[in-house]
Amino acid sequence: MSYRLLLHKNVTHFLEKCPAKQRLQLKQKLELLKQNPHPNKQLDIKVMQGYECMYRLRVGQYRLIYQIKQSELIVFVLKAGGRGDIYKDM
Repeated sequence: MSYRLLLHKNVTHFLEKCPAKQRLQLKQKLELLKQNPHPNKQLDIKVMQGYECMYRLRVGQYRLIYQIKQSELIVFVLKAGGRGDIYKDM
């Protein structure tokens, strides 16, 4: 069972600006996320406290914030950025 991955336009811009090595690493993790977006042993995923149905994926120094729409099998990545900046304006 594979989920459909939707990226917010800011996430797409962030990925375009990332250095090639980090971009490749992030894209590999996003492919794994499509297979299983819930906390698992392959990915460093945590449920975000204070938010319903929001998760944080850690990829090195970067973080991706996403929601799962289980009824439609969609993973919507809302934000991407460095670990210090990602949680501002949440």
